Amino acid sequence: MKGQRGQRAVEELEAEAIALAFGATVRALRLQAGLSLNALARGAGVDPAYIHRMEARAGKRPPLPRRAVVLSIAAALRSDARQTEQLLALAGHAPAVLLELGGWDNTLASVAELLADASLSGPAKAEFREIVRILARRWARPEPKLE
Repeated sequence: MKGQRGQRAVEELEAEAIALAFGATVRALRLQAGLSLNALARGAGVDPAYIHRMEARAGKRPPLPRRAVVLSIAAALRSDARQTEQLLALAGHAPAVLLELGGWDNTLASVAELLADASLSGPAKAEFREIVRILARRWARPEPKLE
């Protein structure tokens, strides 16, 4: 019994940390966009109280939003693709770029497993991330030129 209660408490704390990260990111993007809480809520088609609870640093936060709500919030924030993907991930949804793969990708799973490996040091993980970024830039699509 004690083990189950302890595990449940850990899971609740993890969920709270994720909700806090999502809310803090929404708040940071909202402030960066120069939007009031009400303006964001109107633009996203949600109740301002919902945004307020989501951004709150204390108290009971609402459950993480559905994918469509995250996308509405991202659109109202005028988020770029990377910010939208970040919001989706923080809300527990697979980013669109992963969904476009059409299924499981063993390479991405290997990368995730390596980065989640507790025996790998922080500096080693940072080095690995940088190597992956360099490789990704090698095959990245060129940015369209604005005329």
